[in-house]
Amino acid sequence: MSSNMPSGNERREAIANSGIRIIARDGVRALTHRAVDREAGIPQGSTSYHAKTRLALVDLIVDALAARSKADAEELAASLSTMSEREHRLDVDELAALIAGLVETLAFRRDDMKARYALILELDDAPHLRAKLTAESEVHAITRQVTASALTRAGLPDSDARVEELIALTDSLVFYRTAINETASLQTIVAAYLHGTALTQPDL
Repeated sequence: MSSNMPSGNERREAIANSGIRIIARDGVRALTHRAVDREAGIPQGSTSYHAKTRLALVDLIVDALAARSKADAEELAASLSTMSEREHRLDVDELAALIAGLVETLAFRRDDMKARYALILELDDAPHLRAKLTAESEVHAITRQVTASALTRAGLPDSDARVEELIALTDSLVFYRTAINETASLQTIVAAYLHGTALTQPDL
């Protein structure tokens, strides 16, 4: 076998990336095995080999999106850990900058975000797949841990309610940046929320 022949993992990644582009550009209904073969520039039937059914193809795409979101959460956790080693306490404005940076990173992957939102709306009949992209996912669990830790290090209330509020704000800003406005100051919005939270008493 030629060393230039793509591996199974590389081929699956190419299929997932092509599927994401199709969904982002043309919608979930346009996702077919033949369309992915054409988009990826691979021989007809290649997508069917790696994902025999349409549901399996969607599963492959959802797993790719979830893996990238998990990596983003872990990268944020690493950044917070590095900052906490340098300073005793995380400054609120620094936290706002970190969150705004994460939103910009996610929104920059415009196709990923558009495909994620489209799939969330379309996967009511496949709850096990929809869960991987929503609050029931492993990614959300990691995000909650990272968010709670960040709030604690910034000296802010870190109750479950506050954690979910900040996650909701972050996710909303990703959508806003992706689909509505590319110029609004995200850091200003996040900082306003965090400084407002600092004025409240921790939930009992």
